[in-house]
Amino acid sequence: MDAALVAYFFGSKRELFDEVVNPFSDSSALMARLLDGDPRLVGERLARLVIEALDDTGRRERILGTIRTAAVEADTARKVGEKFTTELLEPVVSQLGVAQAPLRAALVMSQILGLALARHVVGLEDLTSASQDELVAALAPTLQRYLVGDIP
Repeated sequence: MDAALVAYFFGSKRELFDEVVNPFSDSSALMARLLDGDPRLVGERLARLVIEALDDTGRRERILGTIRTAAVEADTARKVGEKFTTELLEPVVSQLGVAQAPLRAALVMSQILGLALARHVVGLEDLTSASQDELVAALAPTLQRYLVGDIP
């Protein structure tokens, strides 16, 4: 793609990157959705958002493309970490009023990346055949613990 096309349609390479890696249209709306409601259910809300995003073909392809690129390009990996861990998950954890927001956000991201890879890249049968509700029920307690529970 020509640099002039990037500038015309997106303004800058950074804005193009943000459009490609952000499978959610509005991070502030996503944060509000996660934080709205009982804090004891934030892990379930996050699990459902992730599973729904990965089950939407368009968003899944963008997410998996970003993960694949991050696996081989250090700059992309750093930007993905900043976008999701630092800009989205850490503020959510901070709003929940618990310590160790950076560690908690990184642990949550590790679960999300692991699920995306295992279900949609490796294609583990038990994960590919599981329903959204089954996956949410399995993932939510781990996310909940990482978000607000005790961690050593």
